[in-house]
Amino acid sequence: MPGETSQVADGVFVVPGTHVNWVMVVDGRDVTLVDTGYHGDADQLRAGLDEVGRHGARLAAVVLTHAHADHLGSAARLHDELGVPVHAHQDELAHVRGDVVQQIGTAQVAMRAWRPRVLRWTVDVLRVGGPKADRVPDPIGFTTELDVPGGLVPVPTPGHTDGHCAYHLPERGVLLVGDAMATAHLMSGLTGPHLLPAVFDHDRPRALESLRRLAPRAADVVVPSHGPAFRGSPAEAIGRAFERAPG
Repeated sequence: MPGETSQVADGVFVVPGTHVNWVMVVDGRDVTLVDTGYHGDADQLRAGLDEVGRHGARLAAVVLTHAHADHLGSAARLHDELGVPVHAHQDELAHVRGDVVQQIGTAQVAMRAWRPRVLRWTVDVLRVGGPKADRVPDPIGFTTELDVPGGLVPVPTPGHTDGHCAYHLPERGVLLVGDAMATAHLMSGLTGPHLLPAVFDHDRPRALESLRRLAPRAADVVVPSHGPAFRGSPAEAIGRAFERAPG
């Protein structure tokens, strides 16, 4: 559930919403927002943006790790109401627009709802809109370079979705891994670095290979979209995640 905003590096703020994080990267008077939480997290999202706004910063860009509902939730509203451009990897654009859907379905959740953790997670996310997310008709695509404030370097990590993307902030020692791994998730019942349940991945083998490729990145903080930031190297975090993986 929503918690306290934490500053994990200079100008990098992690905001926990309803079982998902979004990240604000402050660069002078500009803010790049990485993901936007669920549709029903909008008030908390806007409160955080208003807080940095009171210190003279303005929202300059929204960047998505991918277009699942818990990441895309308020992107269209920010685009429509404030004129903020929404960026995603080129291979994710169809998902952002809603031309394709690569997300866990109602039937897959229902099959697991007998488990108390799954039922609790389901109730929580339905309260904030569940699968609802307004699609963005004109997202801006990129491949290897991204021109937004904050110095985000795209690191494509396909598998969770076709265009899932992590972001490296080398000058700040931070790696934003999106859903490539987690440090807490109610569905898994685990804390500390681990893999999300396989049911969330569109292509599990590809997702695992993408995660392995993140290990050499130089960073002191690894920020997943689910769970608190991990203080340590990507290699350490990813190594622990694979050690705990079933099979």
